[in-house]
Amino acid sequence: MNPYRKIWLFVGVSALVLAGCSAATADQLVADIRADSNRDGVVDGNDVGPGIEKGKWTAGYGAIVLPNIGDVARRCPSSRSQVSDAELAACHDAADDVARAPEYLAPMVTMPVRGAGATGRVEPVGVGADKIRIFVKRQDSWIRLRPEMNLTDTELRDGATLGIDSRDVVRDQAAWDGSFTVRFTVQDGKRTVTDDIALRVAPVVLHNHNQSAEALVVPESGGDPEYERFVADLTAAAQASGLNAPLITVNTTDTWAQDFVEFGYVTMPGAGGRNVSLRIAIRSPQPEREGGRAIFDLRGPGMGAIQLGGAGDRHVDSFGNVETIPPYSHNGREFPAGRVVIGTGNRNDAVVSSVELQKFFAAQRVQTPLILDTTWLVVGHVDEFIQFLPTPSGRGWRPAVSDPRRGLEILREQQRSGHGTESAFSKPGAPDRTIDAVLADQKFVADNEFAARKIDENVERMFQETGVRPEEFVRIPGLYELSAGIDDEPDALVSFYPGAINGVLINASNYIAPRQWGPIVGGRDVFEAAVTEAYRSAGVSVHYVDEWETLHVAGGEIHCGTNVLRQTGNLPIVP
Repeated sequence: MNPYRKIWLFVGVSALVLAGCSAATADQLVADIRADSNRDGVVDGNDVGPGIEKGKWTAGYGAIVLPNIGDVARRCPSSRSQVSDAELAACHDAADDVARAPEYLAPMVTMPVRGAGATGRVEPVGVGADKIRIFVKRQDSWIRLRPEMNLTDTELRDGATLGIDSRDVVRDQAAWDGSFTVRFTVQDGKRTVTDDIALRVAPVVLHNHNQSAEALVVPESGGDPEYERFVADLTAAAQASGLNAPLITVNTTDTWAQDFVEFGYVTMPGAGGRNVSLRIAIRSPQPEREGGRAIFDLRGPGMGAIQLGGAGDRHVDSFGNVETIPPYSHNGREFPAGRVVIGTGNRNDAVVSSVELQKFFAAQRVQTPLILDTTWLVVGHVDEFIQFLPTPSGRGWRPAVSDPRRGLEILREQQRSGHGTESAFSKPGAPDRTIDAVLADQKFVADNEFAARKIDENVERMFQETGVRPEEFVRIPGLYELSAGIDDEPDALVSFYPGAINGVLINASNYIAPRQWGPIVGGRDVFEAAVTEAYRSAGVSVHYVDEWETLHVAGGEIHCGTNVLRQTGNLPIVP
């Protein structure tokens, strides 16, 4: 179906009736511009009439425009070129006056104007106008309409077919909230008439775990054989989970692929019920982090990339510190796209918090940030203790949290069963400590009880904001230990065993977790078995990958070291 379809009915030779509107008399000068105000993917008579005010944009009606920032011809420079970060970010399909990707133009039309000698122009007005491009379809080409350019006599008489997009996403609602107006001005001698229509740029929406993975993203190995082995094992685990797409490698040896990029999308209604979406790779607000430049190499057909502001390279501004609650409603509030969860960062970062991240996601106005306390962790990221798992019923998801109490109990069970002299770690080269020695360490036990209390506080916060009761949370065994602050980081907690909760959910029933390397009793890793059972209780099968040398010893796990492209299919419209 043509998204620019116009429904006109001519009666005689001079009277025009548009569905839902009365005809103008011969001596009237009328300016009438239409967009997809009812969000069905086409422009027609249903975009006017009762219940729709063209000059007003609401959650229920008003046309949506995409930031057309992909790179269909892959003409932009690579991250390894000598261009600055700003120049790298500035190159995309909407950077100039060429309609390189017209498939991402939102449809708009002007209705026929009667009156010989009339002139007309279409232009964006108001705040944000400089970010908007309007094109007119002339034969088989899209021509940029600058504000000073008039439509042709034919376009005025017969109606013009237009397309519109944005040069950028919404970044700071204090500067621009994505709303703008397009004005159609018609002049005939001394008479001037105008018609305004309200539009808005689609928000950037983060994926959630109810959307299955389509591809995994990893950094380069830099020739490190341990890392290459990890990638090979990760590939095998992904295939066992039903994901056969090859891994995508980004041009950096920055190990922490989760931290310097987050993937989201923008979407608008499309013809035939198929919505039009564009992926957005978001560079973390860590401009001193060189690895973040590599996200611009992912830009291409169907994929845009943006750079956030910020300063330095603070942990709190990493995307490992961002998770997404799937869609829900609670206490009369609706979150149809879910909600972003951001941690406070560690004790050093919490003084300033994640200002840039909070500002950006607040500007999107659809996934209002929820802040959780991560000050008790060395790195201070939410992915160190919480995730979200799909469920086939109810609200469609459940939170999962790390459970230090269960972690301690697993070791105590083995101690009570006479296995206290077994090594706490089965990893060759790991610290040589028995179960008895670990449990005799009163500071270790106290630290985990402290971690459990901090997680309890966050669970209560989640309950207040989502309505998910504490007993509904999936409890994943996990233990923490005190790590002496290094590189100006505070003394705080890190994972003792590789954090099982810090893995990658592939789909509703398959999860890739770090191998636990817990005590071996009766030929099995008892800690790993308990993790497997916890996920099985939520309907999820676990595939384990050894990342001890590549990630765990450096303070992170599989989620920290990878990233995911999730389904974009026919994503719902999020106004």
